[in-house]
Amino acid sequence: MEEKKNKTKLSEKISLAFRRRLLVDGAITFLIVAILIVGYISLNLWVRELDLEDIDITENKIYTLSDASKQAIANVNQDIKIYAYGFKEDSNFISFLKQYQKVNDKIHYEILTEENNPGLIQQYNLESGYSIVILECGEARKLIDASTEFTTYDYSSNESIDVTEQVMTNSILSLTEENKPKIYFLEGHNEYNTSNMTVLTTYLGYEAFEVESLNLLTDTIPDDCDILAIMSPTVDFFETEVAEIKNYINKGGKIYFTYDTIFENKDFPNMQSLFDEFGFSIKNGYIIETEQGKSADANYPYLFIPEVSQDNEITDDIYSANTKIILRFASKLEYKDENTLSALGVTKETLLSSSSSSQFITNVMANSLNEAMQTVENGSADISALFKKNVKSTNENGEEQTNTSELIMVTCGSFIADTRVSELGSSYPLSAYGSNKDFVINGLSYLGKKENNLTIRKDIAGASYIFTATEKQDIIVRAIIFIIPLVIIFVGIIVMIYRKKRK
Repeated sequence: MEEKKNKTKLSEKISLAFRRRLLVDGAITFLIVAILIVGYISLNLWVRELDLEDIDITENKIYTLSDASKQAIANVNQDIKIYAYGFKEDSNFISFLKQYQKVNDKIHYEILTEENNPGLIQQYNLESGYSIVILECGEARKLIDASTEFTTYDYSSNESIDVTEQVMTNSILSLTEENKPKIYFLEGHNEYNTSNMTVLTTYLGYEAFEVESLNLLTDTIPDDCDILAIMSPTVDFFETEVAEIKNYINKGGKIYFTYDTIFENKDFPNMQSLFDEFGFSIKNGYIIETEQGKSADANYPYLFIPEVSQDNEITDDIYSANTKIILRFASKLEYKDENTLSALGVTKETLLSSSSSSQFITNVMANSLNEAMQTVENGSADISALFKKNVKSTNENGEEQTNTSELIMVTCGSFIADTRVSELGSSYPLSAYGSNKDFVINGLSYLGKKENNLTIRKDIAGASYIFTATEKQDIIVRAIIFIIPLVIIFVGIIVMIYRKKRK
């Protein structure tokens, strides 16, 4: 009996010890979990107070200021006030504004609401439901409709993509930059115009250019014309137009001229008389590339990547860039001899050329590429060049002066138009590829003597798409981040306790 009593006491002691151990372990476990939860919440609150920059994992870093943008903004020496209407503090756009503010303390932003600034809302007639950005620099003002101007169109996926940085950086610089070159695009000869060069004209707007159209049959070249753009005319000029353009050249005018291959036998004597002013002609035909890696496809050798000069300020950043220029049916420049160029007061610099392995097809009337290749010219060909022409004249005081006219000639125009390129297997316009737009904008910036020659132009092709979460999606994301981890911890505790009780 005594032995049984001792055994009972022993079993009770073991049971009591086990329960005490379980109680202690459970208390420790709960304490550890509580510490972890408190630590997790405290860490999140601390990090939020630090206001750390978000990590941008998008392929093209569309939510992070580029180095080019930071360098340009750092040089702004005037106070810029940015009012953001229709945005919340945690939006991607406000994150962008904070990055600008960190780069330059002269830039400040304010989220505009009915409560904090009703007067400004009334002044600009802002309505609820819109996202508007107002930039102020002294007396200068600029309004941006964020719902339309912060996005552009991706032709391959029918999606909107983000161009916030381009718009904001160039808008800030446009307020502080006095020089805003005015470009007049010539019309009346079936040229590419502003309606079929939308990618180019959109980016020109971002970069503080002013764009107008001009018809020389009804108007003369205005005095405020900084650049005359002639984009691939397909019919010849009238003599009166040529006389007007030559007069512009003699005054030191700046011209950007593109030319596309003409697939028929045509002569342009009046146009050639303009080219004669700079000592060159264009040989009608098109280049094909045979060098490996230069053509877009072996079946389409007329669609190729040209050689880019590394010795000119127009192309030096493009030469070192990862993206390339893509041309289609480029013609060939031919120059007068050096003595003739010297007599004309002309110097030239090559900007684009084909490789030494390229061939030039002159038979534009051939029925097939194989037939056209029966007669070709081998070797490198100049595709684009910068011409400078010194013109001597006498001013109103009878003093002799020298004006320098400049012409950028490109023997391909389709590369900057809204032309779809089926050969590349997509519906992108050719102007959206590689550095096509950058080459043109750099050239126009050079002719317009723009100090801020920006290269803040994140590519359209392959860019990351904008994603704005709905309220339901936002709740789901927050649940994944916060609630689910807590549920997992709680379930883990219950399972652990249950297992210990069963031992």
